[in-house]
Amino acid sequence: MKQQSLDLEFQNYIEMQDMQSCSFFEEIHERVNNFLSSDELSLIFFGKEDLAKSFFFFALHNLLSKKFNCLYHSSKEKNDFLFLKNIKTEIIFLDSYNNLFGFEEGEKKLFDLFNLSKEQKIKIIFNNSIEKSQKIDLKDLESRLSASLQLNFPDLSDEDKKIIVLNFMKKRGLILNNRSIDFIINRYSRSLNDLIELSYKLDKISLIEKKNITIPLIKKFINL
Repeated sequence: MKQQSLDLEFQNYIEMQDMQSCSFFEEIHERVNNFLSSDELSLIFFGKEDLAKSFFFFALHNLLSKKFNCLYHSSKEKNDFLFLKNIKTEIIFLDSYNNLFGFEEGEKKLFDLFNLSKEQKIKIIFNNSIEKSQKIDLKDLESRLSASLQLNFPDLSDEDKKIIVLNFMKKRGLILNNRSIDFIINRYSRSLNDLIELSYKLDKISLIEKKNITIPLIKKFINL
């Protein structure tokens, strides 16, 4: 099936195998598989923004898009909601849907999506970037979300982040040694989102300059 494009190009490169050695993987992977094989129609990924759940969400989308008709949609603005007419899909991946809360038409569209899911047996996987306590005005929508299966992702350890980034780079034929990745984590950012995005950019820079990724190159790129 044709894969929907994601907002950031680098997200297309996140694969399930990049996360298999992470401490959280086995439990989360099993629970997602149980959801996919069950009659349940909605699953919500909870966890702080920029943690494991966002990357597992994209990895899962990329994997399932090879087997099913999947649709990805990101609601980044309050007036941005899924257009429901003529949807023909098996699984919807809805990112940043919480931006619709407090916006009357957006909340109604999200509630309509639940109805469509029930009518057509479409599974919905939500990626949430906020705390569960965010206020929802439409009570019927609040009830539907509360009844959805929920997955709470743990914070990533630095070791988990290193595993993901090193796998990410290795697949592109680039060698990033432990010293270099430790330098990036300690001097640049501990955010997994930042680390993956930086890795993707370093990949491009190394190809353009025809140089291996070294600490001097990293320093130059991040202006240290």
